[in-house]
Amino acid sequence: MANLPMPPREVYDLIREGTAIVAHPLALTEDRRIDEARQRALTIYYLASGAGGVAIGVHTTQFEVHDNGMYEPLLKMTSEVVDECGRKVGRVVKVAGIVGGTRQAVEEAKLAYKLGYHAGLVSLHRFIGEPQDKIVEHVKAVAREIPVFGFYLQPAVGGLRLGYSFWRRLVEEVENLVAIKIAPFNRYATIDVARAVADAGRAGEVALYTGNDDNIIIDLLTRFSFTASNGEVREVRIVGGLLGHWAFWTKRSMEIFRLVKSIADSRRQIPPELLTLGAQVTDANGAVFDAVNNFRGVIPGINEVLRRSGLLRGRWTLNPGEDLSPGQLEEINRVYASYPHLRDDEFTSKYVDEWVRGECVGFGELRELTIDDVRLMVGGGYGH
Repeated sequence: MANLPMPPREVYDLIREGTAIVAHPLALTEDRRIDEARQRALTIYYLASGAGGVAIGVHTTQFEVHDNGMYEPLLKMTSEVVDECGRKVGRVVKVAGIVGGTRQAVEEAKLAYKLGYHAGLVSLHRFIGEPQDKIVEHVKAVAREIPVFGFYLQPAVGGLRLGYSFWRRLVEEVENLVAIKIAPFNRYATIDVARAVADAGRAGEVALYTGNDDNIIIDLLTRFSFTASNGEVREVRIVGGLLGHWAFWTKRSMEIFRLVKSIADSRRQIPPELLTLGAQVTDANGAVFDAVNNFRGVIPGINEVLRRSGLLRGRWTLNPGEDLSPGQLEEINRVYASYPHLRDDEFTSKYVDEWVRGECVGFGELRELTIDDVRLMVGGGYGH
């Protein structure tokens, strides 16, 4: 791996162990400028909620920031807050979204690495219809400037179909590929990535992260096992997540993540209540992400929940014509009423004013959930 950039050892260890990385939204004023106070407040909220990292300039941030002059200010702002408030939690992974053709992507990678980002999440939506060789060479060019977080984005929001052969090549040819975010919202495609890492012999080196907001808990609990032609059994796991779903109700999501990960790490028997909880999380995600309308209202949906939490002043997006889909607000209301145990309203209301003032408060309040807690949650007997 000579001459290729790598994250600091403690950060790389955290990525490989598996952590929860929040796909960071964009806080806007009504005239669609960056609301700096609330942008910083969001970052503090995620760190105080127990997130192990943040990703900025990604789909949840809105890809338009790469072309309207907001990208560099957002990277600088997020990095500053992580460096200041992250001291309270120790290791924090900073991921920068990288988009565009190769020239743009390389320049973004250089900027992100200079600003202290540990990896670039390389989006390939500009390469629809291009040959595999060109896409692999594109990722290699980015990798020369920043460690790479591979990204399998679902087609509904601009991703392209990337089969087993692509991921096998990427895992074998990009030495500083530190992780892959698997977000095709497709079980067959998810297995393609897991099998590619297993077959390439880089399990434990290239960490797998779920981006499947529709199947978070199942992904984290599953052990993928493949038998090679020589009879060797190779196993890989999804060890963490990089998720837009974790951009709201984050504290409770982090508590659930820690419980699920502890069970997966220990190889304990999986309690059936976790599968029920997983279905509830998926149902809530479907409403907020507007799954019924092919995810057209995903960004306004996330912003609406953050508005209700007091973290944003409105659900505005960069596109003035973009808003919730017909019926989406009613669906969000439904999951609010159905799943109070998935929310963290008391936590946000307690600290939101201080976060907006830029104060690093609210740390250390995560609850260690138990399976008994989950049984109460799914049975409707758990307070929020």
